[in-house]
Amino acid sequence: MADKVALNRQLLDTITSMEVEGLVDSRFRMVYSLKEANGPFFFAELIPTFCSDAQTTIREMTLALEQPVVNYHEMEELCMKIKGGTLCIGAHQIALACGDLRHAIDDRSKERCTVAVDAIRHEFLKLHSKMDIVLQLERMIISHN
Repeated sequence: MADKVALNRQLLDTITSMEVEGLVDSRFRMVYSLKEANGPFFFAELIPTFCSDAQTTIREMTLALEQPVVNYHEMEELCMKIKGGTLCIGAHQIALACGDLRHAIDDRSKERCTVAVDAIRHEFLKLHSKMDIVLQLERMIISHN
């Protein structure tokens, strides 16, 4: 049982470090706590779903920006999609980068959209590496049940 306690402490310390780095906000910890009401697999299933959806959306934004004429309506929808997911899970830095993308879309600036999508990708990659650690710890905790 001490192993499970140590793993939980390590997981909470990792979440705290993510908050300190500004990668996530308090919503991430709140979402983590929802596993108490939704079952032990809730958080371990949510992380890969969020990461997969974000990767797909970033790829779709990149492809949209590679077109000769940018479909800004499509970009706006993709921006809302990824921002919604990031707000739900508490991915603070990605949500901020989505705000920059939204402004670039409103201004119809392909160059600024490209810079903003690159920033979203960069922030996602930083968060993804931490999410991998959280997911590994969460799976180890589940296996101790």
